Amino acid sequence: METGSNALEVLGEEECLDLLASGEIGRVGVVVDGQPLIFPVNYVIDGRFVVVHTDLGPMLSGASQSPVAFEVDSFETATRSGWSVLVQGMANDVTDAMDHSSEHLQTVGVSPWAPGPRPRLLRISATKVTGRRFRGASVARTDGVAAEAGHD
Repeated sequence: METGSNALEVLGEEECLDLLASGEIGRVGVVVDGQPLIFPVNYVIDGRFVVVHTDLGPMLSGASQSPVAFEVDSFETATRSGWSVLVQGMANDVTDAMDHSSEHLQTVGVSPWAPGPRPRLLRISATKVTGRRFRGASVARTDGVAAEAGHD
């Protein structure tokens, strides 16, 4: 889809997974007591799993054994371009799980930046992965002259 010099591109699942693998900070969206909450997290991707460490707080209580959303994006403000990937799936606390997949995920290296203990391991099993990329637009300069952004 293209509007003027703006271009919006729908990304395929493989490219979305590659973009997810390139990041380390995302956001988990959960519902707690009927209210939507969003938590910034450090994460790693392992196949179709998003893996985060958390504590025993509201994110874990809202996410465990529930549908969640996970989003990662990257933007370049100077060119008004970027991408966004959304993962929808089920989350489970796999800290003490003994199945092969959970035992493997317990060994992946994800290090939270936030201070304090994060003893619980949350696995988000992706059921749907979507994304889009948008490229630069005309940017109005402060002197009133339009400058074209997003071109090298």
